[in-house]
Amino acid sequence: MNNTDSKSEQNEQSPISSSLRLALIAAILTTIADGIAAIAAIAAIDEEIINAEKEKQDQKELDEKFEQMQEQIDKLTNELTKMKYSKF
Repeated sequence: MNNTDSKSEQNEQSPISSSLRLALIAAILTTIADGIAAIAAIAAIDEEIINAEKEKQDQKELDEKFEQMQEQIDKLTNELTKMKYSKF
């Protein structure tokens, strides 16, 4: 009877042990998934910082071009004004 009792105890403990193992595996997989999500969030933040810096640089270049264009317009306006008054 001793063998039967120990087999009964093992059978009763097996489902609990299996469910605990499954719970542990699920917890490990969840932790890994959270780690991957954190890495993805860090990558997204880095990408956004790079994009913001690029946009800032692009805006600076556009501002410089607009400033140069305005200077050229001002020079042309002055030349036109000089030509207009020099005819009279």
